[in-house]
Amino acid sequence: MRQLTLGMEPLGMEQGGLTLSSSALRQPRVISGSLTEMILSEGSAIQPMHLLPLLAQCSAQQRWLMWLSPEMPMNKHYLDSLGLQDSPVIHLDVCQDTQAILVEKALEAANSHLIIEWQGKLEETQRQDIEQRANLSGSHVILIQRR
Repeated sequence: MRQLTLGMEPLGMEQGGLTLSSSALRQPRVISGSLTEMILSEGSAIQPMHLLPLLAQCSAQQRWLMWLSPEMPMNKHYLDSLGLQDSPVIHLDVCQDTQAILVEKALEAANSHLIIEWQGKLEETQRQDIEQRANLSGSHVILIQRR
C-alpha cells in the first residue's frame, strides 16, 4: 500500500489523514458512450462534417469516425484542413430503408464514434435504441435531423 506524503510526514490512517492504495488508482474506468441530438434547419451554417473534429476529441481511445449521410462524399484535402489527417474516417452513403440496421451494426462493433444524418421520421423507440447501444458500446453519437 502506498501512502501520500505531505512534507516529511505520511498521510496515513494513523494520523487521521488519507491513505490511497496504488491498486485503487489502476481500476479500469467504465467506458460509457453518449447520444447528442441536433436539429438543423435547411441552409444551416453548421454542416455535419464540421463535427468530425469534435468526435475525434471525445475520448482517448483510438476509434473510427463514421459519418452516415445520404450525400456529400469527403475528400482527403478537406479532412486535412479539419486536422483529421491522422484519424481514421469513413463516410457511408445511407438511405432511409437501411439506416437503422447500419447504425445498429456500427454500434455493435463498438469501434467508432458516429455522426448520423437521420433520414425521415425518427421514432422514439429508435432514438432510445441508439442511445442504449451508444452507452453500451462506449461510442459517442451525434444524431442530426433536418427540418
